[in-house]
Amino acid sequence: MDNDYIATLNNEEKIIFIKLFCKMIKADGVIDTAELDFLNIITRRFGVEKAIVVDIVKTVSKIDYIVEAQKITNRQHALELIKELCVLANIDQSMDDTELNIIADIAEAMNIEEQKVIAINRFVLDSLILNKVGQHILEKSNG
Repeated sequence: MDNDYIATLNNEEKIIFIKLFCKMIKADGVIDTAELDFLNIITRRFGVEKAIVVDIVKTVSKIDYIVEAQKITNRQHALELIKELCVLANIDQSMDDTELNIIADIAEAMNIEEQKVIAINRFVLDSLILNKVGQHILEKSNG
């Protein structure tokens, strides 16, 4: 996935993204290894200290994801957040209804149209499939 947008996020937005990722990870009640890997990778890319992420994880149940999402006012950042949430929701091979509802609520809070969310999720799924096919074609072991 393209990560150029990260350089355009301010520190507060990075923290909001991580809060929403943590909320998504806890949403279905099952914390998958791939989800934790995603969080670790994105935390490093964002340049956020682990101590901050640990504090977020400890207080994740208190996070009002609607209020947090409303703080993202830049449309491009909002679209990137929806994309990353779709990646996270699909990373374990299935999007739970709870995850879908969270994405829909966050999108609504940021004034992102339902059709746009559907298109972004389709893009994410297509990208994941193409990546898997590429790994298979190139005879990589994790494909």
